Amino acid sequence: MFNEFYDELYERLTKFLDELLVKETDPVKRLAGALQEIQKVLTELREKVLSRPFPSKQIEVAFFKTIKPKFYALRIYQLELYGLDMNKPGGLKDALLAYYREELRQVQRFFNQHAFLYHYFKSDFTEMDHLYFLRGVEVPVVLVPEMPDLGPEYSTVMDYLFSKFMAYELLQVEIIKRIGGLDGTLIVTEKPPVKPMPALKWTGSHVNLVELIYGLYYTLQFNNGDADVTQITALMEAMFSVKLRDAHHSFVEIRRRKVDSPARFLEQMAAAIRQRVDDDLDYKPRLKQALKNQTDQRPSH
Repeated sequence: MFNEFYDELYERLTKFLDELLVKETDPVKRLAGALQEIQKVLTELREKVLSRPFPSKQIEVAFFKTIKPKFYALRIYQLELYGLDMNKPGGLKDALLAYYREELRQVQRFFNQHAFLYHYFKSDFTEMDHLYFLRGVEVPVVLVPEMPDLGPEYSTVMDYLFSKFMAYELLQVEIIKRIGGLDGTLIVTEKPPVKPMPALKWTGSHVNLVELIYGLYYTLQFNNGDADVTQITALMEAMFSVKLRDAHHSFVEIRRRKVDSPARFLEQMAAAIRQRVDDDLDYKPRLKQALKNQTDQRPSH
């Protein structure tokens, strides 16, 4: 399936970087080794993408919004980590603490500088994906504060900035960990026992649950599309303490709704989510207006 190649490639790269971090203490040698391996993987990633067209715009958006940025984030993070180590002052703990706290402020300043786009990143918004993550789309420069010229065949207006968001979040975690180790706020303890999840019982219509099961099945949400209806049904029964009659029999009942709506429950869910988003935006007029302004600037066809 689509993600399998990228998942394996990313796992291979992160495993190499983790092992390098343990065995190589010299920052210069560690950076050189990391960048060499990252560049090999980035080249492999680029060649894979350019060797064939994306099967759909949705998959193209997914690649440039989530897949490519997480690979490039590793390169940016390694460079930032090198700078963090090479520029840190020697001497007393107080000097180190002051240095790390200023670096943390710099990271937060970066997020504040790109507040709207960082909020878009953190909130998993999708309204502007057709502008931000499809190649060849022209967007006003004011909406794209930072984009290196990587070539239009392998870049979009926002994938690089999303890479930086991911990298700076990794850097933020590392700096906070170092501060905690110096000022005593980081306490290493055994992992707390996992709290049992409260039991949830399905109290809605059984037909609605079957509709959800078939929706998940036909959109290939489990095991890269290899799970069958029986497996998904068994999972839902176990999760929600419900015993479904034959799912196929219920699906026959769903088919009888054809004149009305064969996906009535899913449409009700979609309408409820849309209403909640609209309600949220009514309480955030600045965000709502910014989204409207950007939508108005979308090129007409």
